[in-house]
Amino acid sequence: MFFSVLYWLKERLRDAWLWPLNLVRDFPARSGRLAHTLFTGSKAFVQFPLFFWRAVRDGIFKRQMRWAVQQVGVWLHLLLVQLFDLVGGPEICQFVMHFGMYTTPLTAAEQTAVKPIFGTHNLRYQDVRIAQGGILHFIFRHNGGLAFATWYTIHLPVKRGEGRETAVSSRQNLPLLVHELTHVFQYHHVGTRYLGEAIYYLVTTNRKCYQYGGISGLRVCQQQGKQYRHFNREQQAQIIQDYFTQSRQSQDTSAYEPYVNQLRQREL
Repeated sequence: MFFSVLYWLKERLRDAWLWPLNLVRDFPARSGRLAHTLFTGSKAFVQFPLFFWRAVRDGIFKRQMRWAVQQVGVWLHLLLVQLFDLVGGPEICQFVMHFGMYTTPLTAAEQTAVKPIFGTHNLRYQDVRIAQGGILHFIFRHNGGLAFATWYTIHLPVKRGEGRETAVSSRQNLPLLVHELTHVFQYHHVGTRYLGEAIYYLVTTNRKCYQYGGISGLRVCQQQGKQYRHFNREQQAQIIQDYFTQSRQSQDTSAYEPYVNQLRQREL
């Protein structure tokens, strides 16, 4: 009990330290993404009168205005989440959330299993935390036991009342871990926008946003020139999960490899 309390305190101190640390080390990437969003928004604002005139001239005003409203919504989402990232919102939220759950780092075996997929230096593996128990019992009871990732934290369901052994055994599902780690990878390279985009597709498709057509679907997508970044966030994670599963079973993964390579190149 005493050592468990010490470990919990150590984890919370670590969470607190990550806020100032990431404010500094992630400032170039976060400010760069925000600057790009501000630039594209300013450019669109300047070009809007011409866009408006062409829409009226071509008789497609209503259709073009609907499209413009959608694009404004996308831009506002990017602006808000990038401002959130810039001030260290992810670190603050994780610090607060972790008070209500038990967190542990990736094991050496887990890191060994996933590094060949994501690349040795493409992710801060030492910062990833697996969260289980506590308030997550309530959350998983109401979301159908759906595992999820928030920033650098992977939340895995555990059945209540079956002891610590269940919590350990749930981590043996490495394909699921790879799926959620793909979301962590998305966050690391594109920011919190991944979370809003994933939730949007989960809600609007009634959780049917994972399908990408399997191997045959990927081959068709390659013929059509579809890139990894063109898939939605859940499809991206499912592709990597299925690649991991099939590679461990020594199955043909040639349809997946171009997209896995694009992941490693951070083309998200």
